[in-house]
Amino acid sequence: MGGSARTPADRGADRGRHHPGLDRLMHSLPVFLKLEGRAVILIGTGDAADAKRRLLKRAGAIIVGEEDAHARIAIVADGDEATVLRLRARGILVNATDRPKLCDFTLPAIVDRDPVLIAIGTGGASAGLAAALRQRLEAMLPAHLGGLARALFGARGELRRLWPDAGQRRRGIAQGLAPGGPVDPLGAQGDVA
Repeated sequence: MGGSARTPADRGADRGRHHPGLDRLMHSLPVFLKLEGRAVILIGTGDAADAKRRLLKRAGAIIVGEEDAHARIAIVADGDEATVLRLRARGILVNATDRPKLCDFTLPAIVDRDPVLIAIGTGGASAGLAAALRQRLEAMLPAHLGGLARALFGARGELRRLWPDAGQRRRGIAQGLAPGGPVDPLGAQGDVA
């Protein structure tokens, strides 16, 4: 985490610049972090902290206090700016609840069809919009999606045998998953769970 620290405002200034091949910069890079067994600082009390605590526990994180020397990310559920600055000075990436300008990362609304995870983020612009989109996607996406993902994972060897060429394999899988295909993830026939 070396190099000069740039604030979210500094990064925002880059958005107006022209970058060849890009219409615009994304406000952030969506990533999925494996937190099982890793220390994550959680500061604050109340409903917001409780919700973050539940989320971190579901991800298998070890929830620690500000003094922990091993944590690399933190959630400041009370949005305290002084705490955010102290943590950042240690090279820790911080989410400050309801304070998007203080955030190095935001926590998306999540659709969970284990192992399929769909994250909906607005960069802190509107948690309500992200929640509304999550609710609509929850209603749209079938419960069997996780079973389909596990079945496709289990079939990897057979798919490689069937299509040794990676390009052919990608096209074959895409055709099978296409609307109306034999394993259309949104169609009833895709139900393999």
